[in-house]
Amino acid sequence: MARSSQRDDLEAVTLRIPASRPVGDLPRVGLASLLRIHRIKPSEIGELASSVQEMANEIAAAGSEVVIDYWVSDAEVAIDVTGDGPTRRISAPRS
Repeated sequence: MARSSQRDDLEAVTLRIPASRPVGDLPRVGLASLLRIHRIKPSEIGELASSVQEMANEIAAAGSEVVIDYWVSDAEVAIDVTGDGPTRRISAPRS
């Protein structure tokens, strides 16, 4: 399930993957879609896609629901990945 919200100059999209479902490539596909909408070249954000995929796989392997919040601003792309433990944030500046 995905939902969109706005906060100040940020636009967020949330992706929830139940523990009963495989993560697959959904974290990377979600990021790729957001980049396309905002006309951001993947080269602008470095290894963010592989990092979010790796974190989501780790959380899912522990048997937890995976919640991914993608945040886009003029300055950066940030991603919060949450499971049963603390939220992990990764980000990359937009060049």
